[in-house]
Amino acid sequence: MQQLKTLTVKTSNKVKSVHMETLYAVIENCYNSLQVIESDCTASNYFCASANIFAQLQYLYRQNETNDYVSLESVMDVFANNVTYYDEEYSLYESVVENTAMQKIKLQDYACLSN
Repeated sequence: MQQLKTLTVKTSNKVKSVHMETLYAVIENCYNSLQVIESDCTASNYFCASANIFAQLQYLYRQNETNDYVSLESVMDVFANNVTYYDEEYSLYESVVENTAMQKIKLQDYACLSN
């Protein structure tokens, strides 16, 4: 007669991630870009998207403050949910991740942008 045994199986998934210091640098760059605004409807749309990105990155940072790393996908989701058009890509994404470890990561690998 066989005895029943309980086996515990541990699995691990490899997830691309960024260090929290990188996320903090991106948040700082995003804050600096919020200080520039013009008085037209395109600029107000840009400002709202920029403010949303800033707020969502801060929320993500707060959620993961006890961790050393945060998943790259969760960071990129913030940008993918707020950048709609190709012409917004530089001002809302590339300028924000400039001079950080994320500067070589392409937004278009995570989002489908429109013309």
